[in-house]
Amino acid sequence: MNRYSRFPALCILLLSAPTAAFAPSCSKPTLSAIAPSLHATSQQSAEATTINDVSSPTPKQKNVALLLCPAQFCVPADYTSLLSTISSSRHLPSNVNVVSSRVAPLPRTEWIKVAKQLPTKKFVDAELDVRVTLDWYFDAMEVALGELFAEGGEDVEVCLVGHSIGGWVARAYLGGMSGSSTAVHRLAKERITSLITLGTPHISPSSALVDQTRGLLRQIKSTPSCSSQSLSDRGVRITCVGSSGLKGNIFTTELESIVAATSYLPLTGKYNTNGDGIVPIDLAFMDSPAKRVEIEACEITNNPVRHAHVLPTPWNLLDGSAASWSLPEEFVWYGSEGVLSQWLPFM
Repeated sequence: MNRYSRFPALCILLLSAPTAAFAPSCSKPTLSAIAPSLHATSQQSAEATTINDVSSPTPKQKNVALLLCPAQFCVPADYTSLLSTISSSRHLPSNVNVVSSRVAPLPRTEWIKVAKQLPTKKFVDAELDVRVTLDWYFDAMEVALGELFAEGGEDVEVCLVGHSIGGWVARAYLGGMSGSSTAVHRLAKERITSLITLGTPHISPSSALVDQTRGLLRQIKSTPSCSSQSLSDRGVRITCVGSSGLKGNIFTTELESIVAATSYLPLTGKYNTNGDGIVPIDLAFMDSPAKRVEIEACEITNNPVRHAHVLPTPWNLLDGSAASWSLPEEFVWYGSEGVLSQWLPFM
């Protein structure tokens, strides 16, 4: 508890944000639409019901590969359990078969590359360029995508799941901001059909006390090809998941509420708002037609849903791939059982 509680304050000082999909619904025709008249006999009604059942189309089965884009300083080992749970979850749409999954291969040492931007005028002016600053993240995504395409076969669809900062990096990649012209990128534009973001800040409001992404998120949001409508027009279904379980408060003895307030305040200019302890709920959603999934508590334990399940260890550079510190099991997050059930059906 104490280790986690100190983490948001540390994140506020980092260079980027502290973060920082739907199976078609086939509705059955009504009985009145099938029966020849409102005065149909019981036999006619029975026949109509039979026709109704037989004529309902069965959702087409599809093979889906999953690419998880990790949060800041998190590593693939932090998501092993989540990917395993998703692949066999009963909460998946009935027509989805998860055939492969990957985490973008990013050891924590890769994040040091952001430091190259520290001495620049663009960093000071909060005008960092997405392509230049995040090229290493985009490269890791393409490595994983290449493996997924090879394993999944010709008919595989890809779902991107972005945790925290990973959500808006994935959004930027889908919007073409990587500048990539590789064969993997061209195939990705055809095969990626859904994006799910978990605790991702999609807005950098003017009320923020400081632009923690130094212009990156503002650039993504203002790029037309990264908009929800543009991605939807290309066939990418978007689901944004956010938690309102933790309210910020500085006039309390509850340490977690105080820490939440210190995270929310720089991002929104308000401390007494709700969120997941790191990202305020008001920032966690893209505009329509993206689907908005607001979660407050776990369906099993009723505990509030928090931003993460681990405490990243950016200082551990000797073993850049070692798992982060795990938080206690009672710390429910977006990937916990009882929370997955609230967003996984939209994959």
